[in-house]
Amino acid sequence: MVLEKLGDSLKNTLKKIAGSVFVDEKLINELVKDIQRALLQSDVNVKLVFELSNKIKERALKEDTPGSITKKEHLINIVYEELENF
Repeated sequence: MVLEKLGDSLKNTLKKIAGSVFVDEKLINELVKDIQRALLQSDVNVKLVFELSNKIKERALKEDTPGSITKKEHLINIVYEELENF
């Protein structure tokens, strides 16, 4: 049940990215807060949540987007990769 709720929260967060017009720092901050909220509601260790948040935020703001994908797709890929490493 908890994992199902976490999965739904993460899916909704990624849908928010896909539906956005621009990828900017405001969107990235919203994304990170939504992911933090979802993980903390699922009783994930606070320290781990902040480590994951910082990695996502740092990569999203500093990495250049590869020419073959859009900024939105790149941001979604970053989230997937960091959650996978998590």
